Amino acid sequence: MSHNPPSPRRRTVLTTIATGGLVAVSGCASDASSEPGEGAFSDVHVEGTALVVEYDAETSATGLAVIAPSGEAFAERELTPGASRETIPLGTAYPPGTYTVQLVDADRVVAAVEQSIQPDIVIRELQLGRNNPEDMFEDAGNFTITSEVIVTVENVGTGPERLIGLQFTGDVPRPTPDELSGSGIMAVNRPVRYTELNVGPGETHTLYSGTSPFGPNSDVVSCTPEGTSGQFTVGLEGNVAHGVVEQEYNVTYQGEDLTDCQITIERANE
Repeated sequence: MSHNPPSPRRRTVLTTIATGGLVAVSGCASDASSEPGEGAFSDVHVEGTALVVEYDAETSATGLAVIAPSGEAFAERELTPGASRETIPLGTAYPPGTYTVQLVDADRVVAAVEQSIQPDIVIRELQLGRNNPEDMFEDAGNFTITSEVIVTVENVGTGPERLIGLQFTGDVPRPTPDELSGSGIMAVNRPVRYTELNVGPGETHTLYSGTSPFGPNSDVVSCTPEGTSGQFTVGLEGNVAHGVVEQEYNVTYQGEDLTDCQITIERANE
């Protein structure tokens, strides 16, 4: 699961000018393509949950079109004379893939650019609250500190993601139940128990479990003086990617019981 984190802004690759209506442009060129005096894109990137399009204020184009990966229109805008920036809301339920952004004038495409908009969530760090009480959120109670987990995640992709599920399976005292009605991500500000989390491209966030995976009572694992070893999996479910990112960890329980157990974890396969 090793990744090279990208810059929060990924520069786009401009395509050749096409003629015709608002259709996706195929192929790409190494240099920006536009006719003299017509203007072109200066940058296209994602900020948070929005697509930001920056272009030459002197462009002859009168409109902006965004084409989804399916080839269908995603958004259209009329350009304000003299303006050089448009913001297109993406939300956290958009279809991931390669989008085509076009500057258009009537039935002619003045300039076009392709932009990958797709999240890629990785788990950077996992900490047990009991081993790192200073890293828990303010006002966390003793049971919460003993039972919950701190998860640091990063979006190394090019589009925003909404995390809708945090799961623990395998050799943990309290695996996440299948019938859990919430996300499993703790809402720090009560009375709401669970929350969901938006993670923009290039962003790193810390979240906390809300299902007490390392609670002191268990029918799954035991803590013994000689030490008991096992393995568990952490899963993060995304609303855009429609899949679960998983990371495995090795774990050892040593002590008299789970209440005062020394629990050691390390990332597996490293």
